[in-house]
Amino acid sequence: MKINVSLSVLLFCCFGYSQEVPKDGDIEKTSLTYVKCDLSFPIKANQHAGEIDTYTGEKEYWFLPDGISARIGFGVKPLDWINIGANLGIDWKGSKCLVVAPVFATLKICPKVESDTRIFIEPGFGRAFAFGKNDSGYFKKISIGAEDTDTGLGLYVELCQYGFSKNTAETIGSFCVGLTFRIH
Repeated sequence: MKINVSLSVLLFCCFGYSQEVPKDGDIEKTSLTYVKCDLSFPIKANQHAGEIDTYTGEKEYWFLPDGISARIGFGVKPLDWINIGANLGIDWKGSKCLVVAPVFATLKICPKVESDTRIFIEPGFGRAFAFGKNDSGYFKKISIGAEDTDTGLGLYVELCQYGFSKNTAETIGSFCVGLTFRIH
């Protein structure tokens, strides 16, 4: 008797299930891959900050630009809020007269905070190759920012470190402010 009741309830539940079938125009196409472009500007502290320039009579800025970084990344989105990617780029550090090609992997965690805004943290690790000299080393970075989910445009700040130096024993690092553009 219990088996008959259980089978009846199971069949009733199976036949009672319904699903709305979307029309062709209603289906939202989601991609599991992405392409992103980053453009950032390393900045450094101005040693003459706050002083009056004798030629212009204006106060010196607190921070100065110190180069440019351009990177491109490819990856997958196993979940809507996690991205795993491979990146490559070129970084120019003006004060150190150094041009570097970083090749690195990233893990981006980007939860939604509003319906069209995501905040993200993106650590990365890989190798950096210096142009003009036979030197390479590790490359580490971490980015924190926000992006618009509709346009894919975002702003971020980044700390990165190269595992070598041009002339001294210390490693080179930079603080960057940048823009990111993600293509679905």
